[in-house]
Amino acid sequence: MTKLPEQIINAVRSAGVVGAGGAGFPTYVKLQAQVDIVIVNGAECEPLLNSDCAMILQHPDWLVEGLRLAMQTTGAKRGVIALKEYYTDQIDALKKVLPADGAIKLHLLENYYPAGDEFFIVYDVTGKIIPEGGIPLNVGAVVNNVATLMQVYQAANGKPVTERTVTLVGEFNEPKVVTVPIGTTYANLIKIAGGLTRDDVVLLDGGPMMGKIVDDWQEGIAKTTSGVLALPSDHFVVTMRQQTLSQAIKRSKSACCQCFRCSDLCPRNLLGHEIYPHLTMRSIDYNQAEPAKNITSAFLCSQCGVCELIACDSMQLSPRKIYAAYRKELVARGVKNPHIRTNVVANSEIDGRKISTITLLKKTDLAKYDIDINYEGVKTVKKVKISLHKHVGVPAIPNVVLGQKVRMCDIIAASPDDKLGSVYHASIEGKVTDISETLVEITA
Repeated sequence: MTKLPEQIINAVRSAGVVGAGGAGFPTYVKLQAQVDIVIVNGAECEPLLNSDCAMILQHPDWLVEGLRLAMQTTGAKRGVIALKEYYTDQIDALKKVLPADGAIKLHLLENYYPAGDEFFIVYDVTGKIIPEGGIPLNVGAVVNNVATLMQVYQAANGKPVTERTVTLVGEFNEPKVVTVPIGTTYANLIKIAGGLTRDDVVLLDGGPMMGKIVDDWQEGIAKTTSGVLALPSDHFVVTMRQQTLSQAIKRSKSACCQCFRCSDLCPRNLLGHEIYPHLTMRSIDYNQAEPAKNITSAFLCSQCGVCELIACDSMQLSPRKIYAAYRKELVARGVKNPHIRTNVVANSEIDGRKISTITLLKKTDLAKYDIDINYEGVKTVKKVKISLHKHVGVPAIPNVVLGQKVRMCDIIAASPDDKLGSVYHASIEGKVTDISETLVEITA
């Protein structure tokens, strides 16, 4: 039976679907927009991750149906699945299930970083540039990633978000892609991957470019976790991530030579946005408050890591950290983003300055981890720790008590109905063994 748009949106909200690509924005809000096109981000933007690719091979029909549902709610006449041209197996699998009416098509991307950035993917697919400080909706588009739209399909069929497909890559004895319950601890993931190859390992939740260091391996993964990367503690990616703001400022003052390389390669700059990392570095090097746009351009930074890990790798400078600090301070002072230009034109050198993923892996000393990784199915665990605040909006409020028995898919927490937020469900059957304002632990 065909569902009405309102029924689909309500099902997605009740299922707790949020942007699975890392942002965690509640998907039901996106589905309320009215747009011309819905784009699937199938680029698997972060190097080394293969979670979305694995799921496309397992369930290409789920993706197509999830996209169709998103088109139905948004009124979009066009649906596009954008994925890299070398994903030949995934392309073949999708071609077999595309609808005959031509409303959904494939768009093939080059293998560059950050192909999966929604600003870049919108430009690549439509030729339109999202304005400064804008979102895809400003150019008549909605972008969702593969996992999110598969969850939309499942939500419409009565299944809430209780599991996540993740890539376990790097210094694991048995790198693999698996599907595990939300809240599976990082320590359990290490066991699932056969342990670590060495003792001095740091875990990143996500990929090498934008992933966050995991401080507590007893914490559980979130709905937004697409992979876990294990790297030696002295690896370049790790040491740059651990660099403090104070260290970043000192390095900039002593080593930034204003070579422009960070600005030349900045993805947002290439799209014509008024962000010049080298000028922002100059402002902090010489304590310059003017021109103010060199500071407020922090609102335009996507934190993609190109400046830090590719452009300034030799000098180990971090415009990214400077931008993050500036933005935090500006927000704290109540400053709004003044960069709102709409007549944006892409840099004429954009195609020549795209960063090949192969080059990226070599420069960051990650090429040795770029191996074929198999999908090994669903793995079960006996304990989960489900964080209730890893989404955009207000935290979810627990509605269970210590010692309560829960079944898989039972609602255990929800944000207030009148607030932006999400719903959380039990990802395994068991008993609530710990509870706080931000976490529910369930033990089988």
